[in-house]
Amino acid sequence: MATLDYNGIWQAAYTLFRADSDVPAATDDEYTVGMRLANEAINYWSGFDSTYWKELYTTAQGNSTGGVVTITTGTKTYACPTAFREAGGFVRVQDANGNDQARYPIIDSHEAQFKGSKDSYCFFTGGPIGWTLNLNPAPPSSLNGLNIDYVYYKYPTLFTTGTDVTELSEPYYIVHRILANLFRASRNPYYASALRDSESAIKTMKLDNEGGTWANAPYMYDRSNSVFGG
Repeated sequence: MATLDYNGIWQAAYTLFRADSDVPAATDDEYTVGMRLANEAINYWSGFDSTYWKELYTTAQGNSTGGVVTITTGTKTYACPTAFREAGGFVRVQDANGNDQARYPIIDSHEAQFKGSKDSYCFFTGGPIGWTLNLNPAPPSSLNGLNIDYVYYKYPTLFTTGTDVTELSEPYYIVHRILANLFRASRNPYYASALRDSESAIKTMKLDNEGGTWANAPYMYDRSNSVFGG
């Protein structure tokens, strides 16, 4: 499925809603309402069934907006990117060639009380509106100016302009969820049908999300003929 920006999604949704080739422009209230409904769809997708979507994994260097991703000698705390949600594994300090010069294992913040002052570790504090990376021990001068990088799970990109795109793989899920909400607002009985279409699309995305890749498909061993001691 090709990626659609908001304008393409809105055109598809409104055409299904009114069966009309004339679609409200960006200056119309309906266009704004449609964008809000599109963002509702994205937020619903991001929290659907406690799924970790592959599209929402990124790195501090790859998506650093709003964060501090460069080491300063003696500084132990660094603002995380605005999209940051949670991280795991290691925080790496890398040179310009991407080679690791230091690694800090990530622990839960409450575990820091059991660590020594010279132990190497890091943790995240704060909340949805202001996560902070905490490094221990304080970086020495040999790391000054190097890059901070870590894999993190992020919040989805919401629409703010007509040319914005979001991460999810099936844009027609958004189309059908917008359509369902437009039908609901107008008390149209086709609401249930449009909602089923959107739910079908999101469940298909979840199945694909958990289905591996064409080169590394998941499988289960067939143990139907196994016997005790066999």
